[in-house]
Amino acid sequence: MTVNEDHTLLHYGITGDGPLVILLHGLLMDGNSWVSNGLVDALRNDFTVVYPDLLAHGKSANFINAAYDRQSQADGIWKLIDGLGVKKAHVVGYSSGAWLAISLAKYHPECLSSLVIGGWDVQNGLPKVPDGRLDFDTFFAFAEETAPALAAWVSAENKPPLRASFEALAGYEGLEDAPLIGNIDIPKLFWAGAEDIYYQPLKDWSENNHQVFLTTQGDHVSAIEELTPETIARIHHFLKEAL
Repeated sequence: MTVNEDHTLLHYGITGDGPLVILLHGLLMDGNSWVSNGLVDALRNDFTVVYPDLLAHGKSANFINAAYDRQSQADGIWKLIDGLGVKKAHVVGYSSGAWLAISLAKYHPECLSSLVIGGWDVQNGLPKVPDGRLDFDTFFAFAEETAPALAAWVSAENKPPLRASFEALAGYEGLEDAPLIGNIDIPKLFWAGAEDIYYQPLKDWSENNHQVFLTTQGDHVSAIEELTPETIARIHHFLKEAL
């Protein structure tokens, strides 16, 4: 299915029945990543599960009129929720999907029932490298070397929208947004793989701000691609408790 309104275009999958859960994937992945890692199957007996291909990814990859700034992308998810005929959704975001979930909390907090934030530094955003903050070319070269299967689909045609999607992450205002996420009055769960570059900053921030934090196995990619049964069960339990 596809949403097409005000240049906001998203292809998404949908399954199950019950309260709405939106799953937001990370860079170089797509909505079906949540099917492959088992979370969709685990949730669909208790929830209506929607898993969009975010802008510049999957079947939403090449929409040339799309706007990639934070508010426009958050508006797109809000329109998706509203278009499904509900007022609120549980939102699970990983990596850039977590960035988008936080953006949704910033611009449309009224539509959130709960938040699960994984694999993202809530305080600082993108990691720093010796020459400054991580840029797209460095990120993509690293992805080609360390996770070639994830980068293989990227062509000359869809690389510009992917770059635009990445560069939107650089506008993350952690000093402003981290307190917002800490104070928003909804159930929240934060998690990361123990070998993830984002693990320690997110764990420290969560503990310092009295947030629930879940340590899982793996690095930034394997922690989401190979969700352990324990992690799936913990997220499932959290969402059911948040009803």
